Formats: sequence, C-alpha cells, structure tokens
Amino acid sequence: MFDLWQELQKINHYHYQSQPGANSVMGWAGAGSGDVTCELDDQQTLYFKEAGQFTLQQNGYTVDTQNEFIWQRLNEHQIKLLHSRFGRNNAVELFVLSYHAETQQWISDAAHVCADDLYSSTVQWQDNAVEFSWTITGPRKQENLHYRYTR
Repeated sequence: MFDLWQELQKINHYHYQSQPGANSVMGWAGAGSGDVTCELDDQQTLYFKEAGQFTLQQNGYTVDTQNEFIWQRLNEHQIKLLHSRFGRNNAVELFVLSYHAETQQWISDAAHVCADDLYSSTVQWQDNAVEFSWTITGPRKQENLHYRYTR
C-alpha cells in the first residue's frame, strides 16, 4: 500500500504545472516550484505550507505564491483535504481521498463544488515522489494541475 500519510510528512519541495484544456478561458498555463514546510498537530492533522514562485507560460510573468493545505488522517484508507484560504479555523473542506488498492492511488470520493466549478483529484506514488493531479471543470474552466512533491 502507498502510505500517503507517512509520505506527506517527509515532503520538502514541490514542482507545479498548470495546463488549461481547450475549453478554458482562464489561460493559466505555466509552471512553478518552491518549498514545503510540514507541521504535524495531534498526529492526525498535518499543516502543509507551500511557498514558491509561478511563471506564466504566455508572457514569462512570475509571481510569488503561498498556499496551505490541511491534511487530516481519518483512518488508514481515508484522508481529508482542506484548504486554509480563510485561515485554519475557517478552512474550506475540499474532499476525502480514499485509497484504491487495485490502482494504488488515492482518489477523491466526490468532487468539491465551488460555485459552478468541480474539483477532483488523484494521488499516486511514482519515481520516489507524491504525484498529485487536479482536474477542475466548469463553464469557464477546464484546468489540469499537477503537483510533484519530493523530499
């Protein structure tokens, strides 16, 4: 079994790619990278802080980025993912990821609904890294995001 909970606690760096689909009007094609700081609280909650830079493919414009995910271990086969965009006490629940032994992936149980958009994801272990892929679909969005987390 790919033990996502244990691997998340070892992460130090990330590389990020964003590729819009044909129906996207957002145009957020680009790549970024940075560092990850992990803070384990009560053995079941992991604060996952990202800080780095993102560069737009279209014009080379680079922006500093900061992000914090909150991972909560529900049991051996389920982990809840939250985003602290409004602070840790008002975190946005994204979805529960469940482990699927047949594919050795963690897959979101249901899509997160944000206005007209649906967010879903898969997580797998590949080449000594946690590969985290997002799909965002909606009337204006068709986004494919890929994070590669390493030690």
